[in-house]
Amino acid sequence: MNLLTFLPQYVLWHYSTALVDLARAVSNFFWFLWNFFSIELLARSFFVPWKRLGEAQGSLVGRAIVGIAMRGIGVVARLALFAVALFAFIAAFFAALTAFFLWFTLPFVIVFLIVIGVRSLFAI
Repeated sequence: MNLLTFLPQYVLWHYSTALVDLARAVSNFFWFLWNFFSIELLARSFFVPWKRLGEAQGSLVGRAIVGIAMRGIGVVARLALFAVALFAFIAAFFAALTAFFLWFTLPFVIVFLIVIGVRSLFAI
């Protein structure tokens, strides 16, 4: 294949089709994180007792204390999971920014390194 016809086609692909595919992959990864941590389910069941534990028998005061304690444990556990999910989303965001930055700059870096290599060959 002729290099003069390949380079324009590559640049067109790199900054159009492949960039859209990269954006779609990043979007799919965020969708995965959203569903992996079940953010909607966690939000809907925020005040539900942990593992649905509670006291079935006993006095009303005893059941209320156990119910409040299990709801408190559930809130703390879900808050911890929300924190882990937030950390994962922030890490994925910065990884996506890095990927897009590299995607835009790597062709220029490759050309720059080729030019330096050719210059160093003829400098000797």
